[in-house]
Amino acid sequence: MESIDVLVVDDHPLFRRGVTAVINSQPNMKVVAEATNGREAIAAVKEFHPTVVLMDLSMPEMSGLQAIPCLLKEAPKTNVLMLTISEKDDDLFNAIRAGARGYLLKGTDPDELVRAITHVAEGGVIISAGMAPKLLSEMGAEPKPAEEAATVLSPRETEILHIVAEGLTDKEIADRLFISVNTVKTHLKNILAKLHLKSRTQAAIYEARTHNVPESDAS
Repeated sequence: MESIDVLVVDDHPLFRRGVTAVINSQPNMKVVAEATNGREAIAAVKEFHPTVVLMDLSMPEMSGLQAIPCLLKEAPKTNVLMLTISEKDDDLFNAIRAGARGYLLKGTDPDELVRAITHVAEGGVIISAGMAPKLLSEMGAEPKPAEEAATVLSPRETEILHIVAEGLTDKEIADRLFISVNTVKTHLKNILAKLHLKSRTQAAIYEARTHNVPESDAS
């Protein structure tokens, strides 16, 4: 894919510089701007239109959570990835509800961070290990156990569920499997119904949870 432009938003200069160094060391990524709070992040999004906004949760003047709706209003295609120390359930739930496509903890390994940025840029959903089950439960889903799911999903549906977890779009799934986009949509609708899930995001989290896929590699 094309170069991934990243906006790094954090009120701690030393941490911000470290993250920027990691990102800029990648051949297909670059930090186009930095910001110290949500208000600055909104201005930077207007100017630079980054692919991914990597943002802390708690910051002065305007928090990351408060900034998310404004960022997405300015640039709907921007992918917001939270990078925070908070393991609070409410912070996770509220960030995802506000429109964040991912939630990572600051203890994340640099290589995992790079993979997460790439995955979110490609349309995937990233949740730190251990937090996905909480999110799935909060979102009102009562998924079937993996063993039961294997009996209710057809081989094709199982295949599509796995690909959804890779973050591919309906068109990309259709191209990979040599089927129509409408067929993909029909399969996905059936998958959600059979597994008692409500959205594509829940399906991706479900796949990571039930098949022990590292959250940084799962959609």
